[in-house]
Amino acid sequence: MKSKEMPQSERIKRKGTNTPPIPQSISENGSHTVANTSFEQIHNFIAFSSTNTAADIKEIEFRYQQLIQGLPVAVYTCDANGYILTYNQAAAELWGREPEIGKDAWCGSWKTYTTEGAPLPPDQCPMAIALKEGKEVYDREIIVERPDGIKRTIMPHPKPFFNAAGKVIGAVNMLVDITDRKNIEERNGHFAAIIQSSDDAIISKTLDGVITSWNNSAERIFGYTAQEMIGAQITRIIPSDRLDEETSILKRLEKGERIDHFETKRVTKDGRLLDISLSISPVKNSKGIVIGASKIARDITAQKKAEQRLRESEERIRESEERLRLAVEISELGTWDLDLTTGLTTTSPEHRKILGYSKKDQWSRMLFMEMLHPADRPWVEKAFQTALITGNISYEARIIRKNNSERWIRVNGTTMYDKKHVPVRMLGTVLDITEQKKAKEELEKMVLARTSELQTSNAELEKSNHELEQFAYIASHDLQEPLRKIQTFADLVKEHLHDSEITEKYFNKIYSSAKRMSKLINDVLNYSRLTKTGEQFVNTDLNKVLKEVLSDFELLIEQKQAVVTHTDLPTIKGMPLQLHQLFSNLISNSLKFSESKPEISITAQILSPEEVQDYAHLKMDTAYVQLVFKDNGIGFEQQYAEQIFIIFQRLNNMRSYSGTGIGLALCKKIVDHHDGNITAKSEPGQGATFTILLPLTR
Repeated sequence: MKSKEMPQSERIKRKGTNTPPIPQSISENGSHTVANTSFEQIHNFIAFSSTNTAADIKEIEFRYQQLIQGLPVAVYTCDANGYILTYNQAAAELWGREPEIGKDAWCGSWKTYTTEGAPLPPDQCPMAIALKEGKEVYDREIIVERPDGIKRTIMPHPKPFFNAAGKVIGAVNMLVDITDRKNIEERNGHFAAIIQSSDDAIISKTLDGVITSWNNSAERIFGYTAQEMIGAQITRIIPSDRLDEETSILKRLEKGERIDHFETKRVTKDGRLLDISLSISPVKNSKGIVIGASKIARDITAQKKAEQRLRESEERIRESEERLRLAVEISELGTWDLDLTTGLTTTSPEHRKILGYSKKDQWSRMLFMEMLHPADRPWVEKAFQTALITGNISYEARIIRKNNSERWIRVNGTTMYDKKHVPVRMLGTVLDITEQKKAKEELEKMVLARTSELQTSNAELEKSNHELEQFAYIASHDLQEPLRKIQTFADLVKEHLHDSEITEKYFNKIYSSAKRMSKLINDVLNYSRLTKTGEQFVNTDLNKVLKEVLSDFELLIEQKQAVVTHTDLPTIKGMPLQLHQLFSNLISNSLKFSESKPEISITAQILSPEEVQDYAHLKMDTAYVQLVFKDNGIGFEQQYAEQIFIIFQRLNNMRSYSGTGIGLALCKKIVDHHDGNITAKSEPGQGATFTILLPLTR
């Protein structure tokens, strides 16, 4: 973004988190002059106008700057003339540069464009409009380009500031990066376009048979609109004499089976019966559980009629052979007529085109079997032998042409018998379905990918909601408990002001409740700040981590005459601070919950990928370290082994053993961040054993 020179009288040199000066001029009527000041200057001015000392003002400024810099979104401020006054690190990272304070105007980006790709002049950007028109600007997306050429789509939220006289004195702008969201919307639109443009009916449903999607071809084939069918039962288009098919299909889907080209009949809205080829795939969640089905329904009425005409023609000794040939050509089917006695085959031009051989080649069943993909030959041969008995043949297989190109074909045929019911001829059709196969596989991949994304989002949302419920509980219960005690004891102090001994007793209880509340708040903050991305995974020597933790507890270990033993521990890819917290909480637990001299044992064992395959959520191709923390403490009932890892859960009376019920919840969260597993085993009076699995590498 180009700079414009700020007048010397208004220029204020600032960068990063530097605090602007407090405006000093005051008008004759006692009001402060705040024109041309920034948002943070107004903040400082408010602090200056109060009775706060200079030290108080400095502390407020420092906290304000810490807040701005701590925001995860890009924020910057401008004065009334549009000069950039302050910006946070997130803004600099978004722009890919640090603008020059007092010179760069309106926006700190290198280049700016409209969403159509046209260059956007600096004085027409949303911040400039907000300052010129004195109002907030909503829903105006822009594109910013960094010096390294990377472009991001941004949703700005500029908001002007006014002085007491209603004059614009500056503005603050929050920049929200919506690039990923826009890309997802475009990709989803692409997927939807593929589904809607397909010639086949594409339908999805739940395991209860409730339709959840219905594309344009489904409307065309069956006559029902999406509005009529979504939320309705799939049985609406199933003839009454075929309802048992749906039960059978659902049972196979629940087992995870895929059903390819199941030929059946379905009924349209106007009562017509259609021949349909169904391909049905189970839709699974992230745990591999089948939650629904995706159906591709092809109207094969024309194809079935063509095949029927072919059979009728053969029965009438080819009286209507020309008519059948025309019908087959229209449907792009290749025809073949196999003499079972000689093994020679008569084929159509379309057949030669599909399989890729010339007219001069004398085609035979042997040549066809050689052309088949080696993996498909056994079951094609089985289908042929079965057709000699049943009279019908139908399968899909891969062929490899002379040019080494691979194609998918669908073969249907009928066996002809003599008067003694000896098979003498087999004739049928072949259709190139390569493109349909590719489209179907791509569509299934997209549907599964989208389903996986939705399931991941839902899981994250459920986890977030669960933590919100826990925090709501602590706010309404645990935090209020010490508050109620403080209020009660304060009232008692007022009633016994004349008795110093009683008031001192109550003051001690007030102090104890306040101290507990402070510890609870600190533990809650530690739990909420614990994130997976806040610290990088690096090579971490667990021996070093343990040594530092034991150093922290040196005095307490000596006072309780505790004995801590451990084997050699490995080096893993982990987050050192979080692993320190994990070891600290577990050792603290063992020291706290003991009635005699604590004995703590820490052992390590490397587990191969095969030894952790019973843990469904662990990586199957990674080696793990098994850490075992064992003590001789008071223990607990095994039925509470999972409850102890839930935040704010306490198994013991807090009068006997202090604590907030957050320590082990922190351990669980740290292990989860490392893609590991933690379990507990204990009996009352027999100590406790905590077993932790952590991946050696990432």
